[in-house]
Amino acid sequence: MSDAVINNQFYDELHERWYEDDTHIIALLRAESRLKIEYVREIFTREGVQAGDKILDIGCGAGLIANPLAGDGFHVFGVDQSQSSLNEAKKRAPKGSQVLFEKGDAYKLNFPDGTFKSVMLLDFLEHVDEPERAIREAIRVLAPDGILIFYTFNRTWIAGILAVKAVEFIARDCPKNFHLLKMFIKPSELSAMIVRGNLSVKEYRGIRPKIFTKAFFSSLLTRRVHKDFDFTFTKDLNLGYMGFAKWN
Repeated sequence: MSDAVINNQFYDELHERWYEDDTHIIALLRAESRLKIEYVREIFTREGVQAGDKILDIGCGAGLIANPLAGDGFHVFGVDQSQSSLNEAKKRAPKGSQVLFEKGDAYKLNFPDGTFKSVMLLDFLEHVDEPERAIREAIRVLAPDGILIFYTFNRTWIAGILAVKAVEFIARDCPKNFHLLKMFIKPSELSAMIVRGNLSVKEYRGIRPKIFTKAFFSSLLTRRVHKDFDFTFTKDLNLGYMGFAKWN
């Protein structure tokens, strides 16, 4: 295993680039977020999460997921360690929405037990040294009828190539150690962590970029993430994967 340390500090330097830069790796996350929002909305509808329910987004960044959900009428709380990202999230929050962003520790959330109808761990678990500890804390604040939604990367050779190395050819500005293969989590490992928290995974769904498209090849050639660069769902879990879990 590499001795390299995950780089979570670069988020503090992004500011408006979260939403506006197409040369930074964050533009790929922005594109990917469109599909994640689609998935979250699908699961909310399927599982009866309704407007007005309290939702927690752990590792919310600049609100790429939290703000659209707030616009849908959910009462959203976003927690992150990057103050500049939270400041940007607040600037972009829909007017009149119920959304609150605050700096916090994912290992020690400032909320009572059972507060939230849904807790989201999206693009987060591969950035912390103790993912199971973060999962346990997320479960603590999850309501008895609540839903845990996650997205992370599988620890496979293909993920090492595509999610660590290949993105450097698409985005010109790619911070060192923004992803580390050693911190990716296999679905079986994630399931075990969740089961130890007394929940069970109900579904996994893979995510991959849409290739052989004009936007994909344009992004490769210009090293700018095309506005139409997009992702799609797949049964293959070898790259990134989403899913949700409920109480046993």
